[in-house]
Amino acid sequence: MESISSPRFQILALSGGGFRGLYTAQVLADFEEEIGEPLARRFDLIAGTSIGGILALAIAMEIPASRIVDLFVKHGEAIFKRRLSVFGFLRAPYSPAPLQGLLSADDLFGEHVLGHCKHPVIIPSINYSTGKPVLFKTPHHPDLKRDHLQSVVDISLATSAAPAYFPRHTFNNSQYVDGGLYANAPGLLAVHEAQTFFKQSEQQIHLLSVGTMSSKFTVDPRKNREGGSWDWGGLNPANMPKRLFGLSISVQESLTNNMLGHRLPERYFHVDDDLTDQRAQAVALDKADSAAREVLLGAASERSKICIGNSHCQTFLRHIPRSPLFYYGENKNC
Repeated sequence: MESISSPRFQILALSGGGFRGLYTAQVLADFEEEIGEPLARRFDLIAGTSIGGILALAIAMEIPASRIVDLFVKHGEAIFKRRLSVFGFLRAPYSPAPLQGLLSADDLFGEHVLGHCKHPVIIPSINYSTGKPVLFKTPHHPDLKRDHLQSVVDISLATSAAPAYFPRHTFNNSQYVDGGLYANAPGLLAVHEAQTFFKQSEQQIHLLSVGTMSSKFTVDPRKNREGGSWDWGGLNPANMPKRLFGLSISVQESLTNNMLGHRLPERYFHVDDDLTDQRAQAVALDKADSAAREVLLGAASERSKICIGNSHCQTFLRHIPRSPLFYYGENKNC
């Protein structure tokens, strides 16, 4: 594919969604196969939350998206292997150890810090010790002096510590939880970053977002509507926080998609698929079996084929960004 240079400022935004991120990873891998080089070389800024954050960090380090696809296909069931937790009452049902071990491998993130990223990236999380949102950022602005020293593995675990699924991740004497609680689809944060820290006008900003086949959480009108634990959690009240988290990230996805469509008319391209009733039964944030893999990989391959043939998407894949500027760390160049 022939590349083109232009004054446009391109953003890649990747949503959270647990194992459904396999869909996102496969779409990105197909894009990289199409252009024949790392996808990050087509974007001025990358943003990602939760599994989208892990993918964003890999893309920003020019680690092939196909490597994340392989990781999820081969090790997804180990990542989401239940441990003794008394139905989630005493502790989260999944241990972070398998994911941490995989991410710490030398052929993935190893001991790299955020400053090793070759392209600008922002990763949302929540510092539960302070009760405030956090954005981990590469040093692409003179004011961003500290985050580049943080471990990529720690940032990955901080952005993906989904409540009711995984424990909080603790490092630097603070506890972190999943950034999906406030920015599961990080496109709006990335637009703000582009305007505030990169000094781009809104008319220059073009954004490509990739979702995770998020389920639409809706009510069954035949059931209890009193709003108690039975209503939200059913027979197991410990399911209540899972359903609330799922509802939160699903609604955020829809809201962000609508707002970006209004703010960036003709400059926003969203890649995602709706789950049919039958496919929805096979897919969830923590389902990693063969049926889930088949749905996610099959849908991603079909969607990427459509996108690659779309002229709007082709323009995104031909863009050549400006050389990134980094003020601190290993890649300091200004």
